[in-house]
Amino acid sequence: MKKTLLLLAATLTLSGSAFAKAKAPKNVEQKALTSFIAQNAGTLSLNGSSIGNMAGVKMENGSVTEIDLKGKKLQGTLDLSNFPNLTKVDVSDNQIESLIVDNCPALVEVNAGRNQLKNFSAKNCPALQTLKLYRNRLSEIDLSGVPLLKNFNIASNFLVSLDVAQSANLETLNVMNNRLEQLVVSNCTALKHLYASYNELQEISLSGLTSLQNLNVSDNKISKLYIQNLPALFTLLASDNHMVSFGINGCPMLSDLWLPYNSLTQFSVENCQNLAFVDLQYNNLTTVTLSNFNQLQRVNVAQNTQLVTLDVSFDSILRFVNVSGDMMLTDFRTIASPELHQILGAWSNYI
Repeated sequence: MKKTLLLLAATLTLSGSAFAKAKAPKNVEQKALTSFIAQNAGTLSLNGSSIGNMAGVKMENGSVTEIDLKGKKLQGTLDLSNFPNLTKVDVSDNQIESLIVDNCPALVEVNAGRNQLKNFSAKNCPALQTLKLYRNRLSEIDLSGVPLLKNFNIASNFLVSLDVAQSANLETLNVMNNRLEQLVVSNCTALKHLYASYNELQEISLSGLTSLQNLNVSDNKISKLYIQNLPALFTLLASDNHMVSFGINGCPMLSDLWLPYNSLTQFSVENCQNLAFVDLQYNNLTTVTLSNFNQLQRVNVAQNTQLVTLDVSFDSILRFVNVSGDMMLTDFRTIASPELHQILGAWSNYI
């Protein structure tokens, strides 16, 4: 009898522990959301005692799976740590100062754009793929806990440096309108779209970005830019950098090249046979050679007041060239460019 009672007691103890463990996630979630409701009593409320009755909260089997609280003028700190089944969070267009989503193993997507975030943490979020933190007040970010991150938008924050070199799955990165002096993206072999305009970058290394298709580094402080062997690069924008030297080689898919409003004195393009549109207006170039480009259609070299030589010969489908303001231009080569029917500037009567 004594032995039977001991076994029964042990069984009840184990059952009780298992029950407590099963109830823990729900209790953690209840406590976290109740605390956030208390910070926003004038905006959020519970219909009854369960968070399952809270508007914008989706639950399955007693656990929170999705939170959608966008545009509700919410403030304070939202701590969603240890939500085991949470997959999606949208708290965009609020006034939240701190967001924590640590230890959320099922979390795939977070949108916290347009808040007042000064703190964000996503430790141990192995499934997180989409992270939107644009238009906040973040000065630093730790991505070590999000190894599968694919889409990251942290535009319009206060970042000075960012290193995503370990983000092997990253495909889209938007860091526009920060204060970046350093951006490390080397060997992000999956990266397709990089938007880094309106920063303080003086240089950038693009080595190993074999999937990169679109690059925007306009409105920085890059004085020299040399790019080579980016096989997927299609569009490159690098205007307003006070750039003096530019060279690109071995980018066979490059179509659009935009470098206006710089201070270029040196410019070269090689092995970019798909090049179609080139904008070099408002630079300090003396010679521009763009001959033998079979896909080239439009060239703008207006307001290069020192330009003497422009070679666009053997460009079989070239249709438009702008040489407005190029008063020093005396050597304009257009041989074997039969489709060139529009020239703006002093050479408009040349054709």
